[in-house]
Amino acid sequence: MQNDFIIPNGNIINSAQALGSFVRDKRKKDQLTQIELAELTGVGVRFLSELENGKPSVQLDKVLLVLAGLGLKIGIAQ
Repeated sequence: MQNDFIIPNGNIINSAQALGSFVRDKRKKDQLTQIELAELTGVGVRFLSELENGKPSVQLDKVLLVLAGLGLKIGIAQ
């Protein structure tokens, strides 16, 4: 389980694609559009789209803003 991100509800995130899918699923569960989440978190819609599509080079600080906007945190496990 090295190099994995653990989302508080127990989901293991081990790739940009997996993180993007998780963010998309949570956003939809919360009934938010990409525009609404982007406005809520202060990131651009393009950034949010790239994140949800698994772009591996997204900025971590913006990822953390999006996760916080969805009520999520990430941690590192050994």
